[in-house]
Amino acid sequence: MADTRPLSLAEQVCLALVADGVEHGWALGTLLAPDGELGRIWSLTRPLTYRALDHLVERGLVLRSGTGTGRSRERHLLVVSPAGRAAADAWLDEPVAHLRDVRTELLLKLALRSRTGRPLEPLLVAQRARVDPVIDRLVAASADDPVGQWRAESARAVRRFLDRALGSRPVTAGGELQVSARNQLQATVVAIGPGDVLVSVKVRLPDGQTLTSVVTREAVEALDLAVGDEVVALVKSTEVMLGRLRS
Repeated sequence: MADTRPLSLAEQVCLALVADGVEHGWALGTLLAPDGELGRIWSLTRPLTYRALDHLVERGLVLRSGTGTGRSRERHLLVVSPAGRAAADAWLDEPVAHLRDVRTELLLKLALRSRTGRPLEPLLVAQRARVDPVIDRLVAASADDPVGQWRAESARAVRRFLDRALGSRPVTAGGELQVSARNQLQATVVAIGPGDVLVSVKVRLPDGQTLTSVVTREAVEALDLAVGDEVVALVKSTEVMLGRLRS
């Protein structure tokens, strides 16, 4: 009977690497070693690497195409089959299903896409659309207990990561947001004060100066602000206050 089970993460990664032109198992093991290019994200032992390759060969997704030499020993050369390439392409384009998979599977997909010169933005945009409803539910349901707080903060961290990976560009259906205010200052959030209704948000400008904005708690939560976030400070110029030093 044909094996129709979903590929494991190990098999998906090995398949994508073979599709990228990695020709033998030893090279795969080196890339996936703890100190390897991909191993720093997620590592796989050499025995498990070879086992994953065997399964891919059994399913016809990877083919053995003869032998070659490497480090004075003969190695079996590998090539991807048409079905294997289609499976690898589909996996690299698919956002991960769960927030917990962002740390491993999504980072692996981004690294593998970079190796092949694929643009990262389409996957990041699709991933943001996939997890946004989940993040909104977790943040809205945040409880006062440590578990609820951990889940909400972890969800916010995923959203901030995706935003920064996208270059801090807002993800909107109609393009980037434009506002009428002309005094727009790039800044970094350095502190968020307490408060049930009004909250003071201190930001630092590129030259080191700081500004403090008093906004509602609801606005802080809606913007999902956290220390370290890059923001734009919009300053109204219709009201100007003057001060004078008296001797």
